This record gives sequence, C-alpha cells and structure tokens, in this order.
Amino acid sequence: MKLIIFLTLLCILPMQKCLTAQLKLSGKWKGAELIDSSSTGNIYALEIKIIGGLLEGVMKTQSTEGVVTVKKIIGNKNYININIKELSSPSKSRKKKPIDNKQFQFKYNLKTGYLEEVNSSETTKIVLYRSEFSFSHKNKPLKNIFWVPSFAREYRAGLSSPEKRLEELKSFVFTPIYFDVDDSFIHTKYHAPLKEIIKIIKSHSDLRIQVTGHTDSDGADSYNHSLSKRRAQSIISFFTDSGLRRDRIVIDFKGEKKPVDSNETATGKSKNRRVDFTFI
Repeated sequence: MKLIIFLTLLCILPMQKCLTAQLKLSGKWKGAELIDSSSTGNIYALEIKIIGGLLEGVMKTQSTEGVVTVKKIIGNKNYININIKELSSPSKSRKKKPIDNKQFQFKYNLKTGYLEEVNSSETTKIVLYRSEFSFSHKNKPLKNIFWVPSFAREYRAGLSSPEKRLEELKSFVFTPIYFDVDDSFIHTKYHAPLKEIIKIIKSHSDLRIQVTGHTDSDGADSYNHSLSKRRAQSIISFFTDSGLRRDRIVIDFKGEKKPVDSNETATGKSKNRRVDFTFI
C-alpha cells in the first residue's frame, strides 16, 4: 500500500508542476499597497508579457501625493512565483541623481487569483488583480482610482479577484442544511458552507439568495409549515449576523410539501428536515 501511495505521488507532483508552469499570467494588473488593516498606499498598474518564463513590461506607480513613475520592467516566472526588476529610465542629464530601481517578488494565489507581494513587511504588501483597463505608458496620473477603496475592502473581507469570482459562481454547489427533529438549531459543521454562500453573494452585487425551509411529515401540516419557516429564519439570522444584508435574501418555506426522500424511513425523514438554497 505504501508503495502504491508513493508511486501515485510521483505521478501527481510532476502534473501539478506542469499545470502551474502553464499558468498564464500575462496581461494587465492593477492594485495597491495595503497597509495595516485599513489604509492603502501607492497605486500600481502593470502591463506584462511572459514567454518561456521570461517577463517584460511596464510598471506605473502613483504615490499617495499623486506623483507618477513609469518604468520598464524585466523579470521571470517560476511556477506561481514572479520576480520583477525595474529598469532605469534614460536620463539626458548626467547631473540627475540615479533613480532607485526596486525589485519585487510576487506569488500568484491559485485560490483567490491575486498577485501578492512576498518578503514584504508584516504590515504592508502590494496586492494586484488582473483587469482589462486603459493602460497609458505616459507619465500622467491614473484617470480613475475610485476602485481602490472597494478593492482593498473586498480583499480584506476574503473575496477573490474579479476574474476568479465568475469561476467560483459557475462551479459552486449548494450543501443543504439539515436539522434535528422538531428543531431549527444550526449545527456548527454547517457554518463553513454557509460562509461560502455569503462569500459568493458578496462577490456579485447583482446576486441574491433564496432560502427555503422544509420538514418531514411528522406532525400537523400547520405546525410543519411554521417549523419550516423557523428553519429558514434561523439561516437568515446566521447570514445577517455574518454581515450579509437582509435585502439580498428571500425567504420561502414549504412545510412537508416538498420532500426529497421517503417519509417512511428515518433516513428519508432526516433528508427532508432541511433548508435549500437557490441563487436569484
């Protein structure tokens, strides 16, 4: 058995390296320095092209005072790691002091889709996301920086990059929340999947969630109708307590009318005591 596991790992690891090596990171990226838990610093815009692991492009930096610097950059990509070095801008005057050329190290977060600076200080790091925007190589201020506060807020809230959010929505699979007999208490094992639902909804401003409560067939119809409502309301309370706005949630409750399994067995009943979800 140990030999089989070892041979399997030998097959999987090269495949994983191959997939990350083929990861396409060319394109336009923008972001900012995130300072502590609330502030932002310089704004960054990159246009990069990566061929055969070698990188070249342009980096534009805009300071908090509005000072803009545009530099050519070179570097390399190794799996999900990117190294970038600024090149000196040509100067006609020998009297000018040489400009400090910086080096940066970034790591692509496969889960969230952000380029995140590594070897940075504990309180400050540059975070970038890929985006289609008008990138000017001229030494002029960025035309639009209104996206910076929302970008910083969403990153700190744990939301993925814009291009990853569509992938997450397309591949998302709901997990029904099941309840004990005659109860509307949410067990802690369901907290994680419920928070994933919240993340998806917050990632899409036009998305809402429908919460539908159900029961098994034990008890009177009127009681089960009320119980299914309490179950749905308990989920809604979890959502709102976790920061999801109430106007993004729609409640529904069906009592015992929409079973997914037989009410003739204990197993079937346990599957019917649930709350289901639908994006709307």
